[in-house]
Amino acid sequence: MRGLSTELKVGIFAVTVIAILAFMTFKIGGLDWIKKEGHAVYVYFNNIAGLNEKTKVKVAGVDAGVIEKIELKDGKAKLTVKMDKDVKLYSDASATIKAAGLLGDKYLEIKTGSKEPALEHGAIVRNVIEIVDLDDLTRNLTAVSENINILAETLNETLGTSEAKNALRDSILNLKDITISLKETIDVNDKKMRTTLDNISNLASSINELIEENKETVSTAASNIKDFSDSLKTEGPQLVANLNKAAMELKTMVEENRPSIKKTTDSLDQIAGKIEKGEGTLGKLIKDERLYESVSRAAEGLERTVSSIERFRTFVNFQIEYLTKLDDAKGYFYVTLQPKPDKYYILGVVGDPIGRVTTTETIRTTETETTRVVKEDIRKRIEFTAQFAMRHQDAALRIGITENTFGVGSDYFFHDDKGRITADIWDFSGDEAGAKNPHLKIGVDYFIFKNLFLSAGADNILNRKWRGGYAGIGLRFEDEDLKYLFGTLPSISAR
Repeated sequence: MRGLSTELKVGIFAVTVIAILAFMTFKIGGLDWIKKEGHAVYVYFNNIAGLNEKTKVKVAGVDAGVIEKIELKDGKAKLTVKMDKDVKLYSDASATIKAAGLLGDKYLEIKTGSKEPALEHGAIVRNVIEIVDLDDLTRNLTAVSENINILAETLNETLGTSEAKNALRDSILNLKDITISLKETIDVNDKKMRTTLDNISNLASSINELIEENKETVSTAASNIKDFSDSLKTEGPQLVANLNKAAMELKTMVEENRPSIKKTTDSLDQIAGKIEKGEGTLGKLIKDERLYESVSRAAEGLERTVSSIERFRTFVNFQIEYLTKLDDAKGYFYVTLQPKPDKYYILGVVGDPIGRVTTTETIRTTETETTRVVKEDIRKRIEFTAQFAMRHQDAALRIGITENTFGVGSDYFFHDDKGRITADIWDFSGDEAGAKNPHLKIGVDYFIFKNLFLSAGADNILNRKWRGGYAGIGLRFEDEDLKYLFGTLPSISAR
């Protein structure tokens, strides 16, 4: 057998190379040799930047179809997606456009969903997640940057001046002094605070015992109600018989006096007719419109008066504070009258430990020197407070007389009025001994129980001589609480 010619060998080699190249082209390009079977669904996007026809469709990262056709319909991109026959899509299926890496090609990602029924051939995938437009994102970031610049300029204008910096520095130093004072107060008065908490615990125990003691009264009342119910069960038939007998007697009496009743009824009809015509004093009163208007005005005034009384609330405060600078206590008694939720009046009496300061100067002269001795006699004094307050949401402003001098104050309420931050300033003329500046007090009150609260803060901040911290405890009762408290106290027999 003759060998193959050189030309035939070259031809066979060329055909083989062409077949291999064709196979690799179809394989790499994603072109199918035979058209696969499957079903088509439609997806609508507002923007499909980066997608082309014959782009792969993936489910969970696996090739599951291809985009057969892209067309524009009603301002949206309509994608005809050919899914493999073994991939089922359900009614809650969703579609989104993703990229293979930061710089990779775009592809269509589809989540099959699980909610029946399954999508048929020609159905539309309703759940579409649009891609983020980089231009829109850039514009949004530009707007945010402009807002940040405006904020920075505003802060610079507010805090950039020397006065603002000095004020901020002074505030930080004052806060530091207050913190140190509070720490010293807590360290020095740790034993006293523990004793106070023990007293509070004893008070709570006493109230609990008082409630327990009155349980017997409630049980007795319940027993009386039960006895009354039992008596109704046993004596009920006799009571019904007596009622029937009384009804029969009443019917007999009515029958015997029917003529008299008819005569009385006729007389009443005549009187009613005269009143209807406006005759007589009573008829004039009823027919006169001015009387009706006067009665209406009086009723409206009475209704407004009753409504105001119902809205009126009264609170009573008892409070005691320990002043660290003086190593003495300061007592308060306040009555708050609140006709409206946003308006109230405060009347109080204060036992001020530095209410009156008497300075005595003694000069002693000897042969060698002259000495001067200054002695201060500090005495307590009863002072009065009368303020008018207006509240708006969680903030309140107070003005009036504070401890015998003009003063103003403000409150901020938090935790549904369980806590309150207070600030008061008074004595602008510096009448207190050794005080060159007004009396400024800042503190916090917090209710640990319904009627019991604790307080702490800094007192007389602007005067170095009397500056110090304070800690205290107080009781606050409303008029309804006082009624309940006195109503539940055990009665004392006079025997």
